[in-house]
Amino acid sequence: RERLETALRVLADTLDAVARALEEELAPAIDRVWKDEVEAIHQDLREWVRDLAVDGAEWVPERFEFAFGLEETAGRDPRSLPEPVVLEGGYLLRGSVDLVERRVDDPRKRRVTDHKTGRNRLTDRVIVDGGRALQPVLYGLAVEQACGGEVVEGRLSFCTAEGGHAVVRIPLDRAARDHAREVLRIVDEAVATGFLPAAPASKACQWCEFVPVCGLAEERRVGRKPADALAALDRLRALP
Repeated sequence: RERLETALRVLADTLDAVARALEEELAPAIDRVWKDEVEAIHQDLREWVRDLAVDGAEWVPERFEFAFGLEETAGRDPRSLPEPVVLEGGYLLRGSVDLVERRVDDPRKRRVTDHKTGRNRLTDRVIVDGGRALQPVLYGLAVEQACGGEVVEGRLSFCTAEGGHAVVRIPLDRAARDHAREVLRIVDEAVATGFLPAAPASKACQWCEFVPVCGLAEERRVGRKPADALAALDRLRALP
């Protein structure tokens, strides 16, 4: 915390340099719109830095953009792994963790954070949100396999004004690990049997970017599918 003001000055200088370079490259048509958007980014980043300072007494950033099983290496943590991580049960996981931190008082304990730029529509008791919020738990398990030690928490950080700078914390306790195994088992069964139905949840289509592909009648068509065929999907959606 004692270095917060210095960090904020470095942030401002860095953002100004990047903005100037991009302004030269992109030549934005409306100067006022460009400046307003850059300032909005600056406000979000300032809040983000302040949050890091508050957590600094307990957690220290260790890896940024830590990837496993991805071919693209530009911008990734230099300790990223070229091969996928193998989870318990033989499941292969590829991905990139936005942030890995370690505890100050116990470096073998870590937490993972996935940053979100949209709105927070999650409840305080979420674990996997019916399969819609898998990064905190699955990435936590992946980091354990890749780095050793124990991941004690996964987080979703809605790090913009639109997201209210909310942080959703998910302890990697026994319940979270059981839910992760259940999600993987259900998905694995669906892939193995080749049954991947287009069965959106209620009102899901209003948030989906693929409506131009499927149309607006997909929810009505789901009603004509055999209920027992969707039992596994219903079990997945019932997970908190």
